[in-house]
Amino acid sequence: MRKMKQPIRRDPARWMEGHVPPGLDWRAECRWAAVGLILGALWSAIVFLYRLDGALDLLYEWVNRQQVLVESRTIAPFPGLLDQAMAGLLLAMALTIPLAIYHYACHYLGSRSIYLMRRLPDGWELWRRCLTVPALLAVLCLGAIELLTILYFLVFLLLTPPPCLPAEPWRQLLCALGGGRI
Repeated sequence: MRKMKQPIRRDPARWMEGHVPPGLDWRAECRWAAVGLILGALWSAIVFLYRLDGALDLLYEWVNRQQVLVESRTIAPFPGLLDQAMAGLLLAMALTIPLAIYHYACHYLGSRSIYLMRRLPDGWELWRRCLTVPALLAVLCLGAIELLTILYFLVFLLLTPPPCLPAEPWRQLLCALGGGRI
């Protein structure tokens, strides 16, 4: 009888252990990364909604103690509403640089695994362990910025009265996604 090949199991825990310095608690780093992403997204939502509320208020006038829409007014450009909204996620992305330096410094602490890393036949092993997690976090932050920008654009379209929308709102989305104003 022929023996069947066992499928290769992809264990995320084992993969992470192979991509951080030896002895480093990668689970704690994942928790800190999640907290950073959540705080950055909360900051982003608060700033964007505050700016959008202010822009929507400018579309109305008070007449006899009632707000009346002035249809000749146009809402502020969407990229302008994102001004400073993504600062928390950009800060999280910038903090991946000190994280990479910390990962490199960890090889000099404790068991001094830097000597072992330098003797390994795979010369990239040290850099893989120092840079993989920070690079993944930077990509996650960038992806979160792009997803939040699209989500905020949909909120912008839903909350803005149709007569007050700019002539080409989709062009503003492309400008915001392309980094026209972060």
